[in-house]
Amino acid sequence: MLHAMFVPAAPFHAAIIDLDGTLVDTLGDFVVVLHHTLADMGCHPVECARVDRGFLSLTVGKGTEDLLRRSLAHAWGLPDDAPEAVEAVPEAWAHYKRHYERLNGQHAEPFPGVVAGLQAVAAQGVPLACLTNKPTAFAEQLLAAKGLRGHFAQVFGGDAFARKKPDPLPLLKTCEALGVAPAATLMVGDSSNDAQAARAAGCGVLLVTYGYNHGHPITEVPALAHVDRLDAVDWSRWLRPAT
Repeated sequence: MLHAMFVPAAPFHAAIIDLDGTLVDTLGDFVVVLHHTLADMGCHPVECARVDRGFLSLTVGKGTEDLLRRSLAHAWGLPDDAPEAVEAVPEAWAHYKRHYERLNGQHAEPFPGVVAGLQAVAAQGVPLACLTNKPTAFAEQLLAAKGLRGHFAQVFGGDAFARKKPDPLPLLKTCEALGVAPAATLMVGDSSNDAQAARAAGCGVLLVTYGYNHGHPITEVPALAHVDRLDAVDWSRWLRPAT
């Protein structure tokens, strides 16, 4: 379902699509990996249990360092910016990386409509990139595991550039890699991070309603359209190769 009937006056010539919360429901992966990580950090099972799907749906999307810091603080009952959590991130990252490499994708699935939606996007013949704040290697691994990697000409993670979304730099660099101007590029995401980055970069933005927007209604975030499924979009009206 489209929550707005807007269609751009001129089609976009490229698209950039977010990963977590837009293409794949990865909360199950995060729960399992973080529980292993927290246990390695000496957390009691009761502390680990505080980091659940509900907490992570409010937390995912701003990069791994932010996720680890906030998860540690939450497990220990401390404020998000507690010095103890900040200082523990490097050690936690080493454990997290080991577990994520082993478990990536095992507790995650594409959202309904994603596979058909990507096939419809690919049929338009425009350059397509996946841009996420997840580390690039993990993004590549997950997309391959779910059979989605072949749709993308480029995949960039949160470690690919000097700054992460919501900074516009990753979008600007991705547009450059695709060879398409930002104004002719559509960003598809699930959060205010994606929308903020797209607006600052000069890209159009379309938002899905089922993802992880830090606990806030995504329909309150300005966008060209809000959609319930990627296969509900008439992509032939949104995307067209440059001539």
